[in-house]
This record gives sequence, C-alpha cells and structure tokens, in this order.
Amino acid sequence: MNPNTRPIGIFDSGTGGLSVLRECKRLLPNENFVYLCDREFFPYGNKSNSFIKKRVFALSERLLTEYDCKAIVVACNTATNVGIQMLREKYSTPFVGLEPAIKPALEEIPKEKVVLLTTPVTMRQEKFKNLLSKFDISNLVILPQKDLASQIEDNIDDVDKVYPQIEEILTPHSDAKGIVLGCTHYVFAKPLIEKFFENLSKQIKIFDGNEGAARRLKDLLG
Repeated sequence: MNPNTRPIGIFDSGTGGLSVLRECKRLLPNENFVYLCDREFFPYGNKSNSFIKKRVFALSERLLTEYDCKAIVVACNTATNVGIQMLREKYSTPFVGLEPAIKPALEEIPKEKVVLLTTPVTMRQEKFKNLLSKFDISNLVILPQKDLASQIEDNIDDVDKVYPQIEEILTPHSDAKGIVLGCTHYVFAKPLIEKFFENLSKQIKIFDGNEGAARRLKDLLG
C-alpha cells in the first residue's frame, strides 16, 4: 500500500476518543483514519493495569495487522499512562498518547485555582506522577472521577443529562479559574462546564490534550 494512503489508527475504550479524532482530522484533513471503539470493555478508568495493557496490545495489533496503520493514537489518558511505553518498546510504528494539559493550564493561570478532572487509574500511574513533578502544582486541585466518563458515554446523544453531576463536582470549586480535562470523554462535557460557570456569572478557561496530541501526530508524520 502506498505509505501516503495508509491510515492512521485511533482507539479508545468508548466514544471519548472521537474528540481526539475530530482534532486530528482538523489538522490533517488529507489523511485517512481508522477508529476502534473498545466498547465491550469500557471504561478503562476503573480497570487493572494488566487488563488495560492486554486491551491496548490487542487493539494495536488489530490496527497494524488488519489496517496497516502508519501511526497510532492512543486516544485515552488512562491507556496512555498505563500502556504507551510498552507499545513504543514493542513496535517501530509511531505511537502518540494523550496527557492532561497541565503545562499550558499552569502557564496561563500560574497563581489561581486550577482543577484537574481525571480518572482514578490515571492518577495512580508513575507516568502521571512524573508529569506532575515537573511543575509547581500548589494551585492545582486534582479530582479523580470514578464514573463521570461512564455517565458521558451512556448519554453521549444527550449529554445535557450529565449536567447535575457536573454541577455536583464543580460547586465546591466555583472559585476555579481553569479546568483541565484529563479524560477524552470529559471533552464532551465542556459546554456543561461552561454553562455551570456562566450561571455564576464567572468565566472559566478549559484545557484538554487533544490539540497537543494532534500536533504531535502531525509533526511525526512530517
């Protein structure tokens, strides 16, 4: 197959990775993409590391053997934290992962409260802890969410139903100036987060890692 027409593979446990796919297509409009949704094993955010590694290996194998992908995007913060190092060691194919946009958030809002929404599994990983160690996180509040991704996935066609949960999560943190979305599913709740702060007549800056991942993919492909 002509290397220029070989597709780029993208996978996630559910529909959250579609937000990453959208950003990749925006920056790379002439590329072909294959998206795998591992819905049977959704969500990854409450699974064991060994289980997640098995799934990311299986999905990567499928994208490489069935679709001959020239690059793969692990469109899940949890899967990236748990499995991307293993994938990079095993395959010569370029792998791009997701990580919370902590750096741009803290650079833009260095002294006021920033809230990071993430999954419990991501929060426990050494890769995540190493990322945190690079910054002064004295103004960062980390809020692991056990079932927010599941709620968004289950209501992806009517995400407004998740607003009460967003309201419950953010009410104790209404003084925040920034929100970091540490899960690709959370990107679909961005309008709800904006609504929460608008209802309080406040402004909020929201950061996610999708654009950074898409730009990294573009750089790797030249």
